[in-house]
This record gives sequence, C-alpha cells and structure tokens, in this order.
Amino acid sequence: MFEIMDESAGNVLGIRATGKIRRADYDELTPICEDLINKEGKIRMLIDMKDFELEEPSAWGADFHFGHEFHKKIEKMAIVGDKRWQSWMVDFCRHFYAKEAKYFPDYDAEAAWDWLKEGQEQAA
Repeated sequence: MFEIMDESAGNVLGIRATGKIRRADYDELTPICEDLINKEGKIRMLIDMKDFELEEPSAWGADFHFGHEFHKKIEKMAIVGDKRWQSWMVDFCRHFYAKEAKYFPDYDAEAAWDWLKEGQEQAA
C-alpha cells in the first residue's frame, strides 16, 4: 500500500510503500498526484521503501502507466531504503519516472527531504 507521509508539503510528496503494492494502490495514488500537479505544476517525490515487500504482477501495468503519465511532471525522486537492489532503481526511475533520481541509503530520509527541497526558493 502507499501512505502519504506527514512531511509532505508544497510540491514535495512523500510516499511510504509498505507491504505488497497492488493495482488498486495506483488507482488511489494517481489522482493525488494529478491534483498536486494541477496545483503546483511539477512535483518532487520521496519513496520510503523501508517496509516494502513486493509489487504484485497485476500492478506492473499500472506502475508503468503511472511513470509514462507523470515522467515529465516529476522533477526529482528520492528513493530511501537499505537494500542494494533499491539503489539500482535510480537509473530505472530516471528513465521512466522522474527527471532526476537519487538513492538515500540507510533510510536517510532527512537528507532525502533536504535534497528534494533544494532550489525551491529559486523555483518559487
């Protein structure tokens, strides 16, 4: 499931991926992102993968559709985790989800939030 993190503010959206991600999770996340993009223009996202288990095969199509729909509207994506394969996702994210992507190991969410907020003053 996806949970919106309390630290989300302005055009920065934090998402905690927990357990198994299903197609229905994207059905809930998509309108949240659409609304924020309509309000802010472009967004920045943090994905916290601490409690992520897997994405069900039935969600793969929705996942790729999400990336295709929002790729040009997501400026930065921070992946927060502690598994080696999560660091590999950065290249994938850069091509399919966000213009910039960066991995933050050992659940360094504070550094991830700081990176996402960089340059906000100039962009405002």
